[in-house]
Amino acid sequence: MQSANYEQATIAYNSGDYPSALRGFYRCLKEDYENFGAGDAGLLYHRLGNCLLKMHNLNEALATYRKALEDESYTDRSGVLVNLGTTLNGMKRYQEAIEYFSRALADTDYRTPYKAEFGLGNSYMRLGMFVEAGTAYRKAALDEANPNPVKALMNLGAAFTALGRPHDAVEAYLAIIDFRVSGQTLNRAYESLARSYVSVGRYPEANTAFEDALRDGSYQLSEAAQEDYNRTRAYLGLIDDDQRTPDSSGLDVEAVGAWGTEGEEGLGQKLSPENYGAGGVPTAENTGFFTATDADLMRISKTRMRTERKLRHTGLKLFLGFIVVLFVLLGGAVFAYTQGYGFPTQSQVITDFFDTHAQGGDATAYWVANGEEDIHTIERILDGVAPSSNISFDSLERSMGSSTATVSVTLPTGGIVHYRVQLARDLLSWRINGIELVFASTAS
Repeated sequence: MQSANYEQATIAYNSGDYPSALRGFYRCLKEDYENFGAGDAGLLYHRLGNCLLKMHNLNEALATYRKALEDESYTDRSGVLVNLGTTLNGMKRYQEAIEYFSRALADTDYRTPYKAEFGLGNSYMRLGMFVEAGTAYRKAALDEANPNPVKALMNLGAAFTALGRPHDAVEAYLAIIDFRVSGQTLNRAYESLARSYVSVGRYPEANTAFEDALRDGSYQLSEAAQEDYNRTRAYLGLIDDDQRTPDSSGLDVEAVGAWGTEGEEGLGQKLSPENYGAGGVPTAENTGFFTATDADLMRISKTRMRTERKLRHTGLKLFLGFIVVLFVLLGGAVFAYTQGYGFPTQSQVITDFFDTHAQGGDATAYWVANGEEDIHTIERILDGVAPSSNISFDSLERSMGSSTATVSVTLPTGGIVHYRVQLARDLLSWRINGIELVFASTAS
């Protein structure tokens, strides 16, 4: 894209100044639109979504990435799909995220499938589908295009732990240490390795790994890891029994978060282990996980999954019973809520918003906002909203969690502009989480 606005915004983005980059990309969208070539709109919305995701404005990022997909001439659609999945993971909408990651993986031209596999693993992990999560993390770790398999290996160890397979977790964490990693990443790997050793009763190795994690004095063990460390030292006679803390070894290793944002440049130098692909990554000699088929993994974990499924079904029955009682007690109120009604209503919230904005008041109170950066984004959007309280509603589509309204705003000068307003449920009421200018031909 040939645009001074785009180049300046890209410089700000690469320097980590995402609010400035966001303003620059919006300025490019507004001022350079007439000169856009094929795919430029998709590229710009992709970059805008990246800024919003970096600023943790998930609702607006979601809508912006979807705008990028509307440009059918944009070539990096799979990158957008992965970012949509990442955004949905951040919103705890894991099933929807799986759909987008899977769509990206179905694209045979997608150049970085390890990112989609990593995101897919995170979705499955949060849903308690540990076999599927482990399979996805395994693929991400073994992808030769992956410049940094460490994050995938760390999460693979967490999946092994959740599956009750600490021996395989040990091998995953040992593979991480084979890479030239340092600092807190290395210390965390040693801590996770030590806890896996404790779980299989290999206390001398566990003690060594704990000491390696603490060696530089900058790392603090988690509470559960400290208890395992005390347990290990007591077993080896390094501390008295009365210094031991209660055993709470559960190997509750947390999965590492999202891979990052698709479309970024400069992921850093590719990591190289001492024996990656040979002794570094576990092979068939020490664990079958890296060579087992997905069907094999399902059979390995069949007993555990059956138990967990039984527990989930018990919980589901209790939940459904509660829902029945709730419907009996609330009746029509619950029905109205599911149909998208609330108090104040969507119409009242939108009307009050335009009234407040027209009078120069603080209209951000009517918006969904999760932090200071969101407020800055909202203020930027408000700059492009006409200050008029003379509005009429063209359409209003309701659902339980979200609503969309199209309004016509009569300007003081006599002209009319149209806006599409998106709202999100806020307990019984509603808050605005997006507003965009639409042409009259598409306003209805």
